Parts: sequence; C-alpha cells; structure tokens
Amino acid sequence: MEILIDREKIDIEDAKLHNLEEMLLKIMSEKINPKNVITAVKLNGEFYSEKFPHDASRVPIREVKKLEINTMSSEDMAWYFLIKSGDHLDQMVENARMVSELFRVSEESEANEKYAEFVESLRLFWQMVNEVQTILNLDLRTIAFQEGTVEDRVQKLSGLMDQMIKVQEEEDWVMLADLLNYELIPLLQEWKEIINLLKGRRAN
Repeated sequence: MEILIDREKIDIEDAKLHNLEEMLLKIMSEKINPKNVITAVKLNGEFYSEKFPHDASRVPIREVKKLEINTMSSEDMAWYFLIKSGDHLDQMVENARMVSELFRVSEESEANEKYAEFVESLRLFWQMVNEVQTILNLDLRTIAFQEGTVEDRVQKLSGLMDQMIKVQEEEDWVMLADLLNYELIPLLQEWKEIINLLKGRRAN
C-alpha cells in the first residue's frame, strides 16, 4: 500500500486495520497536524468522498492500494474561503432574486422549497464568516466599513435573518419577498465589499 500526504510518502502500521475508515482515523491522529484539515482524498487514483456517514468503513483495507491525502492549515483554509466567497455571494444574490419572484407570483410550494435551499446556503456562509473571524483573530469592531464597522453589518445581517424567520412563520410571503429583494440582496452585495476589505488585510 502506498500512502501520500501532501505528495509526501509516509509509512504507517496497517496490520490491525480492517477498512478505509480505520485507516483514515489512524492517519489523522498520528500523521496530520491537528491544526490542518483534509481537503481531498484520492483512493486508488480516484477522488473519494463518503456518500453516507461511515461509508469508508465499507471499503476493506485490502482494496486500498494507493491513498493520497491533501491537507491545508486552518488559516490557509480561512483565506481560501475569503478568496472564493465572492462568487458564492453572487450566486446567493441570484438565488434570492429568484425566490423573491416566486413568492410574488404565488408559487408558494416551489418558492418554499427554493427558499429552504437558499437559507441553508446563507447559514453555511454565515457559519464560515464566524469561523474565519475566529481563525484569523479578526476584531470586526475595529474594521471600518462605510460610516460604521464590519461588526455593524454582522449585527444587521443577523437581525435580518431573525426577521425573515418570523415573517416566514407568519406566512407573509409578500413581506418575505420584499425582505429578500430590498433588504437582503443589498446587504449581500455589501458583503462582497467587506470580503474584499478582509482579503486586503492579508496583502498588508
């Protein structure tokens, strides 16, 4: 068996291992820096990802001929998110417009389905922003943006998300469409500027 981590060959005792999951756990505990995260896994030359939880336990160790693992430090991962998040925000803006229009034409079933997907992407974006803030030790209260600070925009987005939840619970679809179109979209567009501002801090 050949095992490479970030293109460097390693040796590991595999006599007591029965499947790929056990192998990956052993590698993570013994060979990978705890501050790093796994970004890609190749099994026998093909990219591998679990379709279900613990799917790797179904791959017998005898079938593992070559295992390639790529990692990245948490800090580099945070910067990578900032670099890539502009395109993600553009897509979220387009999705918000689409959902807003669906609510306006009374396509409630489709609108609610697309809205649920949109909210999940918004939640993941917000989660990543919080993680980046922690990893990079960013004090958003001290980073100026327009006439306030980035922290002001954090609070505004958080408050708007709470308001959207309340309006959805009340099934006021016209109001929800207005919030998406006139409140959230401009705020997401501001976050593109904020992301660029944060990326500039690395250059400095």
